[in-house]
Amino acid sequence: IELKPQVLDKFLGRFRLSEADTQLVRSGDKPLDDDFFTAFDRLEQVRSNARHMLSTSGQQTSGVDILHETSEILEASYERMFVWVQQQCRGPREAAVAKSTSAEMDTPAGHVLKRVLKLLRERPVYFNHCLRDIARVRKQALQQRFFEALSQGDATFGTRPIDLQASDPVRYVSDMLAWLHQNVATEQDALSSLIGKESAAESSASRERLASDEGSMTVVSYDEMLDISLDGVATTLATKTKQSLLANSSGHAHGVNSSNTFTSNTVIVTMYRVAQAFSLFAKKFDEQLQRKEAMLVSTCMDLHARTYQDFLDLWEAQAQKLRQGVASVYVAALSAPSFVLEAANTLQEVLSIYQIAPVPAGEREADFLPVLSAAFDPLLNHCQQVASMMDAADGQVFLMNCVSAMQTPLEKHEFTKQRQDMYLAFLQDQAQRFVEGQAKAVLSKVGLSERLKALRDKPADVPLSGVPELHPVSLAATLRTFYNSLFTLGGALSLPLLERIEDVSLRHQIRGQIAKLIASSYEELHNGIAELGITTHTPDQVRTLLEGV
Repeated sequence: IELKPQVLDKFLGRFRLSEADTQLVRSGDKPLDDDFFTAFDRLEQVRSNARHMLSTSGQQTSGVDILHETSEILEASYERMFVWVQQQCRGPREAAVAKSTSAEMDTPAGHVLKRVLKLLRERPVYFNHCLRDIARVRKQALQQRFFEALSQGDATFGTRPIDLQASDPVRYVSDMLAWLHQNVATEQDALSSLIGKESAAESSASRERLASDEGSMTVVSYDEMLDISLDGVATTLATKTKQSLLANSSGHAHGVNSSNTFTSNTVIVTMYRVAQAFSLFAKKFDEQLQRKEAMLVSTCMDLHARTYQDFLDLWEAQAQKLRQGVASVYVAALSAPSFVLEAANTLQEVLSIYQIAPVPAGEREADFLPVLSAAFDPLLNHCQQVASMMDAADGQVFLMNCVSAMQTPLEKHEFTKQRQDMYLAFLQDQAQRFVEGQAKAVLSKVGLSERLKALRDKPADVPLSGVPELHPVSLAATLRTFYNSLFTLGGALSLPLLERIEDVSLRHQIRGQIAKLIASSYEELHNGIAELGITTHTPDQVRTLLEGV
């Protein structure tokens, strides 16, 4: 009998929660502190003991009664923790839930928050609600810090307001992206600290599923929380970028001379630099967040796609202006006009930017092809239209000068080889036509063309003296004129159009081809009239003299 009180005390100690502990876990007037968590641990132990009793002894009724009595206390405890988290989310900005770094969360309230969230995982409905509310609060806090960085800077680190760079879209966008890159890492660390490394390691494809009274429920993942947190700054980034680019574009539109019909070189290059910045940081955020579908990765990829398309549209707008102005273009000097040189210079800048882009060598040619097509295809078509309104030889020189200018920025880049080969073939075709036309004009001017045609058309049974064009006297006079032109500067062999070909190497090549064609024609005539004995220079001598012209 004396042992009964002791046995009863031990039984109650194992299977019943004390009144003091019950008040600690249920009463909303009590703080959530170490005493609360100690009492909650005792409650869990009582329930664990009851379940053990159910599974190992015949005291089924006692075990069920204990679980039933404590279940209400347990649910009240979870509800109290849930309400506490809600109060924290509605609290001031300085609350632990809104702290920017894990170090700042290292406070008594921060430790309580972490312990509460760990316990609430057993109640997915409460847990999910809390995580979404925390993510919403952190979204607002992060967005507020972003606004402050934009408008005020950070006196602690001596950084100036990012908005001061708004007039320079490239610098502005790069600074915003750099700020986000740094703060994404901070946010990742803070969330990992808040909900635990185990939860942070979850992927969206393999979320933990916990049992609830209604069945199985998917717990809000770390990735979902991070996306919610970053949603605000992603939206701000897109809005600020659009405003800066619009202001930059408008500023250049008002600043250029109204007679200039072509899109500002600066606007095109700026748009491309911005597009490349988004492409670069999309890869950085992908590596940082380790998933392509992440909010910030998607935002940067979308902004890259939009600004890249805007870049191509700027080229198209320039092409449209060119198409509208064909009739008014007249190029007296036959040199590449300013709009061709400007386009070549613009592309040269774009190529220098692309050169350092993180694109694999094997993908560069196909990746850059849309830029080449947008920049130069309409330009070449326009030049061909202008050339069609000129004399044939003038048009050929004009086209060679234009294509040479377009080819220049491509020469240092291996990934443009296909386009270089296309332009080289175009130049060779124009050069061949020019060579044939100039050689024919020279031969006609000195009279050899008519004599050579007569020689070719002469029947085999007709003697040379029987053909009027090949009569020795008139033929000798023609040959003297030809020989004199070989020694006379500015004579029949002067080629003023040739000197208007701007590419020195191409000009030298064409000069040699014209000389070779004239020498070949003279050799044919020389050999055909050898029996007349009226030539005074051998083909080799004429060839040497022509090489010196």
